[in-house]
Amino acid sequence: MKKRLKALKNDQSGFTLVELIVVLVILAILAALLVPALMGYIDKARTSKYLEEVRSITTAMQAVNDERYAKGSQPLAETFTSTSDGIASINELVYPTVLTSASITYKTATAGAIGESIAKYTIDKVSSINFTSQDGTKQVATLGADGEWTVAPDTTTNNNAGGNNNAGGDSNAGGDQSNGG
Repeated sequence: MKKRLKALKNDQSGFTLVELIVVLVILAILAALLVPALMGYIDKARTSKYLEEVRSITTAMQAVNDERYAKGSQPLAETFTSTSDGIASINELVYPTVLTSASITYKTATAGAIGESIAKYTIDKVSSINFTSQDGTKQVATLGADGEWTVAPDTTTNNNAGGNNNAGGDSNAGGDQSNGG
């Protein structure tokens, strides 16, 4: 019995300190390789979210204009800010995103053509949108000549609303966004 106990004491199975350090170094190398890739996915997801908010805003703009046409009211102004008529209606539709300003181009119709009155309510293109995202960051979306939206942080105002405001630069929204979706 004593021999067995002595044999068990001398038989020390387990990991040595060197083996544990090697495993930790391998894990650190893997983490160093994966973190930048994961950050890229996070930035892409954030940019996708901003693009979806832009699509919602453009759709809400056309919906408000359609409602104004039905009521016989004037369409939204071509350039409007947070104090412009109609922006409250848009912000109700896209809440918690807050539209602060935008530039709109309307379709044109020749005089006397069918749909002339409708054309002035139909948004042809929204060239820029300033908005506060759901995460509290201020963003600027611009429509490029290729029909693709680019979303970037708004650097014209103090952007201390909270959250990470790195939108990830250029983004490919896919498809023609000139009519809001």
